[in-house]
Amino acid sequence: MFVDVGSDLIRRAQAGDRQALVGVVEAYQGPVYTVALAVMRDPIDAADMTQETCVRLLRRLGTYRGDGSSFASWVHRMTVNVCFDTLRRRRRSRSSSLEARVDAQPGGWAEPTSTDVWEQPEWRLEHDESERELSSALAELPRSQRQALTLHYLEDRRYDEIAAMMGVPLNTVKSHILRGKERLAALLDGPKAVQSGLAAAV
Repeated sequence: MFVDVGSDLIRRAQAGDRQALVGVVEAYQGPVYTVALAVMRDPIDAADMTQETCVRLLRRLGTYRGDGSSFASWVHRMTVNVCFDTLRRRRRSRSSSLEARVDAQPGGWAEPTSTDVWEQPEWRLEHDESERELSSALAELPRSQRQALTLHYLEDRRYDEIAAMMGVPLNTVKSHILRGKERLAALLDGPKAVQSGLAAAV
């Protein structure tokens, strides 16, 4: 659990006090690993992300000013960003690798059936319009509801994973998802529309 350390410790760490720097890292490496594991779903990846987050934390510690955000929230957000940056790089790498393999095939190469619905071209063609409508409706939701719905329906995350990633209690996640679905239903003109739109995205 992310808990704020004392402001005095933060100030001393920002001033370069070695003992304070160690104290900050020790205070957050456990919670950082927990969140990283929820996002990455792999202990080795989570350990790598924990190390990367701690390095980034030390490098950017001097930029923290506490403007409307607690130090714990700042570290939590940094952890999630480190994980998502890595996942995005991996997706781009896989996409580039696939394109290279297609280009290398004489006469072209048929795209294999993917287990990821977002990568299936036939799904994209058939659902472009509904995807645009759903994306537009999602953009109208409060950030917390949009994030919870996206993680649950579009990234297939469990409630406990979402709670760890968002830094909120499990019941809060359930509430965000329930209220978000109700709001989406209204925006998409009826519960049937949101049900079919979300079902297609799973």
